[in-house]
Amino acid sequence: MTEPTHPVIGLTVELLDAPWYDGRRRFQLFDDYLPCLRAAGAIPILLPTDAPIQEVGALLDRVDGILLTGGDDLDLRPLGGPAPDTHCKPVPPEQQSMNLELVRQACARHMPLLGVCFGMQVFGVAHDAPFRQHLDQAGEHTQGVQHPVVPCAPSLLANLVGETPFSVPSYHHQALLGPGPKLRACAWADDGTLEGVELPSHPFALGVQWHPERAPHSVPSKAIFSGFVEATRHYRK
Repeated sequence: MTEPTHPVIGLTVELLDAPWYDGRRRFQLFDDYLPCLRAAGAIPILLPTDAPIQEVGALLDRVDGILLTGGDDLDLRPLGGPAPDTHCKPVPPEQQSMNLELVRQACARHMPLLGVCFGMQVFGVAHDAPFRQHLDQAGEHTQGVQHPVVPCAPSLLANLVGETPFSVPSYHHQALLGPGPKLRACAWADDGTLEGVELPSHPFALGVQWHPERAPHSVPSKAIFSGFVEATRHYRK
């Protein structure tokens, strides 16, 4: 059988369950991510987010990169943190533990990884970054507000998109307070919100707090997805 020439990228999905969602337990993913990856030359596949951590290695054996997609909220209690506040809608524990394990194992393999919104938060918390459960300015950030972000150099992100500020869409009320001891900050919003982090020792491990897939035609979004897919090509080789 001929080996496929396009890299395969695994995407996380949301696990919807009571008490936050009615009806049967089910998976969900907004499809904006998929055309962005296909346009950059990748084949996207969806990963079952209820997978036990014992299956994570086998899943990673079958892909060339991981995209941690957006979602609801982190629950800090299993990590020794406080209980969720009244603004939080914690994801099911299976989804959270599987996402954290994906980060740990993908980074250990130096597999390319891109985290978006909740995915950036998981990426950060997995690397001991401080976390804030609710932003004072969340009323704006949860509504898809367009606001500028400023890339920092030197960084992987600045190499991809340049150092000129650009406008992004945001949909979140939580955020990392800082990069912590292991990550590097690579973008900030004007209000002081950390908008990008990356792992300096890794070829491509990047988290962005905004949703580049919601602005698929913007030059920075295209650059991020193209750079990510190109990194997965190198990983495949």
